[in-house]
Amino acid sequence: MRTSITTCLWALACTFTSASSPAGEPPLTFGRVASLELEAALAKKPSIYLKLDLARQVLEIKARGMVLDKVPVKACQGAARQAFYVKPQPMELRLPVLWEVVTGPGDTDREVIAPATLRPARRGDEEEEEPTPIPKGTPTPTPTPKPETPSRYRVELAGNVVLWVTDRLPAASLWDRFRQAVREGWAHVFRGEEPPQEPPGVVLLVDTEDARRLHHLFRQGMQLLVVAEGS
Repeated sequence: MRTSITTCLWALACTFTSASSPAGEPPLTFGRVASLELEAALAKKPSIYLKLDLARQVLEIKARGMVLDKVPVKACQGAARQAFYVKPQPMELRLPVLWEVVTGPGDTDREVIAPATLRPARRGDEEEEEPTPIPKGTPTPTPTPKPETPSRYRVELAGNVVLWVTDRLPAASLWDRFRQAVREGWAHVFRGEEPPQEPPGVVLLVDTEDARRLHHLFRQGMQLLVVAEGS
C-alpha cells in the first residue's frame, strides 16, 4: 500500500487592503487584527503556546506574548495522504487559524519505573527483611537504553487536521511512485484492500534537531496559532 504525500492547494483568506499603521510596524490588515485578537486571548493564560508564521517561515514558542524560542521552518505546505488513483482534494486554509493538539506524538507514552529488587509485601506485624546481598561476580543487568527522540512524527489537531513534523520529505522519484502505484493497484484489485485514509493536513519541514526539540511540546491541549503576518 502506498502512503504518499500529495501537495494540495491552499486558499488563504486574509488578503485585504491595509490600513495605516505606525512606522516600522507590519500593515494593519483585517487578517492581522484577527491574529492579534487570537493571540491576545492566548497571552492572558500562563501556559505556553506555539505560533507558526507562514510568511516569515518561523515557528515561535511563546508565553504571555513573549518569544521564548523560535525554530526556522524550511518548508510548509498543505498535503493529503492518499492512493495514486484518488483525485487530490484542494485544502482550503483560512488564516489566521487556531488549532488545538488532540493527540501528540508522546501522549500515549508511559514511563515505567521498576524497583531495583522485587520482594514480597509484608503481612501484619512482620518485620521487613534486609535485602539479600548480591554475590560477587554476579553480572550487572544492562539497562534498556532510552529510545531516541524521533525527528518525524504525526500530530492530530482539532478539526480533523493532521500536522506532520519531519526533517526530510519522502522520496518522490518517478520510479518510486511507479512501483508504489503498481503494488497498491494489485492490492486493490485482487485483495480488495483500500488505501489508508488520512484527513488533510500540513507538512512542517525543519532541521533534525529542531524536530526533536519540538517533540515534547506537541501534547494534548497545546495551542497552535497559524498566521501569515510577515515582518
